[in-house]
Amino acid sequence: MATETTRAMLTKLQEVQTAFELVVDSHQQLLSQLSENQQVQKEFSSLPGDARIYKRTGPVLVPQEFSEAKVNVDKRIDFIQSEIDRVDVRLKDLASKRDGIQSEIMALQREP
Repeated sequence: MATETTRAMLTKLQEVQTAFELVVDSHQQLLSQLSENQQVQKEFSSLPGDARIYKRTGPVLVPQEFSEAKVNVDKRIDFIQSEIDRVDVRLKDLASKRDGIQSEIMALQREP
């Protein structure tokens, strides 16, 4: 019976590990997006207030107000940061679950 329980726990561990890896990928993607947007924000800060900004919409570049573009980037950074915070919580939760399952498996393997 212990081996059946161990197998079930190993399957559960694999599921949690797979979910953890997906969330790590998502976290890395969000960090990349944050970095890109922070770079845009940095570039905006070096531009004069009357600079011409263009937004790419499909294959076309459309003029956009500088202030509007700046606000959009700031909002995007705030959103990405909140998503990173949410993903961090999920990572901690999954890591905790993974550690708990690993402890249970080790305890089962120690049983005679």
